[in-house]
Amino acid sequence: MIKRIWMLVCLISVLSATAQQQAVDSLRKMLDGHPGQDTVRLHLLNELAFAYYAVDPAEGVTIAEEAIALARRIDHPRLLAAAYNSKGTNLWAKGEDSLAMEAGETALGIHQKAGNKLGAAKALNNLALNYYNLSDFGKALEYHETALALFRELNHHTGIAHSFSNMGVVYLSLSDYPKALRHFLNGARYWENGDSAALANTYLNVGLVYKNMKDYPRAMQYASDALDIYVRIGQKQGEANACGNLGTISSENGDTAAALRYYERALELNNAIGNKRRIASDLVNIAVAYRKMNDIPAAAAYLQKGLQLYEQTNDKENTAFTLINLAGLYPHAPTTLPTLRKALRLAEEAGSLQNQSLAWETMSKTYERSGRHAAALDAYRRHILLRDSIYNSAKTKEVARQQIQFEFEKKEALLKAAHEKDNALAQAEIERRKAIEVAIMAGAIILLAASAAGYALFRKKRNAEFRAKIADTEMKALRAQMNPHFIFNSLNAISNFIDRNEPQLADDYLMRFSKLVRMILENSGLKEISLTDDLQALQLYLELEALRLKDRFTYEVKVDEAVDPDNTLVPPLILQPFVENSIWHGVSKRENGGRILIDIRQHDGKLRCRIADNGPGRNSGKPAEAGKRSLGTHITQSRIDILNAQQNGGADITFTDMPQGLQVTVSLPLMLKF
Repeated sequence: MIKRIWMLVCLISVLSATAQQQAVDSLRKMLDGHPGQDTVRLHLLNELAFAYYAVDPAEGVTIAEEAIALARRIDHPRLLAAAYNSKGTNLWAKGEDSLAMEAGETALGIHQKAGNKLGAAKALNNLALNYYNLSDFGKALEYHETALALFRELNHHTGIAHSFSNMGVVYLSLSDYPKALRHFLNGARYWENGDSAALANTYLNVGLVYKNMKDYPRAMQYASDALDIYVRIGQKQGEANACGNLGTISSENGDTAAALRYYERALELNNAIGNKRRIASDLVNIAVAYRKMNDIPAAAAYLQKGLQLYEQTNDKENTAFTLINLAGLYPHAPTTLPTLRKALRLAEEAGSLQNQSLAWETMSKTYERSGRHAAALDAYRRHILLRDSIYNSAKTKEVARQQIQFEFEKKEALLKAAHEKDNALAQAEIERRKAIEVAIMAGAIILLAASAAGYALFRKKRNAEFRAKIADTEMKALRAQMNPHFIFNSLNAISNFIDRNEPQLADDYLMRFSKLVRMILENSGLKEISLTDDLQALQLYLELEALRLKDRFTYEVKVDEAVDPDNTLVPPLILQPFVENSIWHGVSKRENGGRILIDIRQHDGKLRCRIADNGPGRNSGKPAEAGKRSLGTHITQSRIDILNAQQNGGADITFTDMPQGLQVTVSLPLMLKF
């Protein structure tokens, strides 16, 4: 039996929570470009320190200490607390719980003194994780409950989701599987759509419930789905955890060779990250695999290495499990019974029913071998009582009921999501029209007042008209980007995937579609966004159309090295209408071989964006097509006119007919964040 597989706890940062290498590289670049010792640099240091926790926690500690020093120099309490929080997070990831606790308590004290409830809730969550790692499950639940109450008071959905998920992990360690599953599913209901890491965490944790209930096929499916997501988003720590869990499930299901492969992959990843606790877990799991293969010397060597690391981190639960396995290797040794008694004491202190049951079972076998039958029978009776308290029929029925409810709600959510998106778009259109009506009425009032107030009020009327034009143009741009044909085709594509019994494709398409809708609605209300964010929305749109049209065309997005997309600002969704024209009236007219190129570079102090396709172009002899292309051009030209009025010129659109296809060049003033 293998005890330690990883339950995904959820860390909460005061700032960003991404830990992917791409985020680290981007933040590093921004930090190098801002040498000033001010709050901007302090924000970047805190975000970078937290981003390192799943990539290189030792470097994360170094960055956090630099942030602490800077926060003290410029006397910024809130960001000082954030720096301590980031330091504690990285120490937690390294397995140095005592130091992590000190940093977390310091952050909590600063937040409480300043009356910052959100910061205090996040600090309480992270402190609860440290108590969990020290096997103080009662204290962990107490801190999570306190954090949950604060998050609910603030209506902070992400924090509520984290708290539920982390409490589920604690209940899983306490072998209360119905409560564990209920908390995991309650947390999942609060995650925002498109949060891949949160979805993977939920899958991995739900898989653990079924592993412990010995439903191995279902456990394997959830863990495999989680691994696929972690690999896709580049989350190395999550990938290592999923590999460890898959190894455990494979081992308990009788496939020791597959288990060893998963464990070795997990150990390689955790060694690169430097996480002591997870390295110890991998070592012990590998040892148990070697024991099953009857390689006792190798098993003993790996167990001793793992035991040293667990004792360093004061992990009572897993120290007990490792001691039980060491005792089991040498059942006739004089140290076997003392070792088992020590393991039993640690398991009782940690409140681990699983390890208590395992210790009594191993002790019973040891007594039996030495001829102490009465003691063996008593130990076995204790083992059975503990085992039955974990796996009773009521809990099994409750877990089955929870699973049925979860599957039903997941299917219902897919239908509801499509319906809600239609309603959301309709409501957004109504609100836009109301805004225009208000603007028109305001313009009329200003116009009447201008006849009496003279030139000064006339200028105000002109300004009001200009603002109305901006609102009208923004509404038309949003309608062009979210036209009913695109929405209908997207929902129809999802329906087709479901009809063809391709739920994974339908799920993937729905996730991308919902993320694109959210990005368009959010970005349409902003004056400028980063080129990175704009290209991300454009990439999602291209992916959806390529999938819907069954890859009838290919596309390429090229950004010149001289352009820093994170630091470059553009009007939101300025290129999308031209890309839509290239797809709908260009490459979609071809049976195959369609190509779209989006090339962005800096030239003469401007940002030049070129969209070229190999469709029929404007010289195809089809005037209707040219007319259709002009709609997106007209709307975007209005936006360009507004931009020129605000930026004193510099923006324009040019069209170039090519032998095959059409090229559109959009020139924008070069606008930078810093």
